[in-house]
Amino acid sequence: MIKFFRNIRKKLLAEGNTSKYLKYAVGEILLVVIGILIALQINNWNENRLENIEEVKLLENLKIDFKQTIVEFNEMNSNRQIILSANYELTKLNANDEFLNTKKIDTLIGFTFIVPTFNGKSGSLMVLLNSGKINILKNEALKKLLFSWPSEVEDMTEGEIDSKKLTLESYLPIVRKYANVSEIIRTSPVLPIKPQIRPKGINSNYKGLLNNREFISLLYHLELFALDNIQETEELIKISKSIIKIIDTELNN
Repeated sequence: MIKFFRNIRKKLLAEGNTSKYLKYAVGEILLVVIGILIALQINNWNENRLENIEEVKLLENLKIDFKQTIVEFNEMNSNRQIILSANYELTKLNANDEFLNTKKIDTLIGFTFIVPTFNGKSGSLMVLLNSGKINILKNEALKKLLFSWPSEVEDMTEGEIDSKKLTLESYLPIVRKYANVSEIIRTSPVLPIKPQIRPKGINSNYKGLLNNREFISLLYHLELFALDNIQETEELIKISKSIIKIIDTELNN
């Protein structure tokens, strides 16, 4: 093709037809420019096509992550409700009752040892944020929610940390003074650890525990933490649902 155009130029120059040669030269330049513009257009179209494919994959992965996050949040709040029920049952018990059901109290206290924590890392979101690929997403409202997600989760996990610290550093030591913690954990239907039965166990003194004002006070503190964590988790569930709704809209466009 280049040889073909070169021959035309030589022929025009040989004929001495300057006017035709100039017109031809201008036309040749225009053809080259148009060719470059078409190539750029095709390249841009292809890049946009590949970016759209990647955006769809990112959105689908985010949807999977946030749907799983909602499942985990609901399980956490279900466990917190069980903890609260056990907490309320313990505060209702009459310490002076002659026939305290020790097995029931063991079970109730076992429930109060649970501290639900969020294990989800939102892997797809972390990849987006760390790689800068979040800019591939076109929806600004979605990007705003995703950027704020880590700080929203951090607020909730701070409450979990406070609750766990209170349980381990204050609540558990009080219970240990009056009860056989190993037996409570071993017979608990929800705690995964199962210590061995020891021949010389510690006899539980639940009347003393239920009369201990610090124990009752700690139950109230743990109740407040649980209620606060439930509320914050419910807010995160709402945000997760909003994110999924936007993602569905984007995928259907």
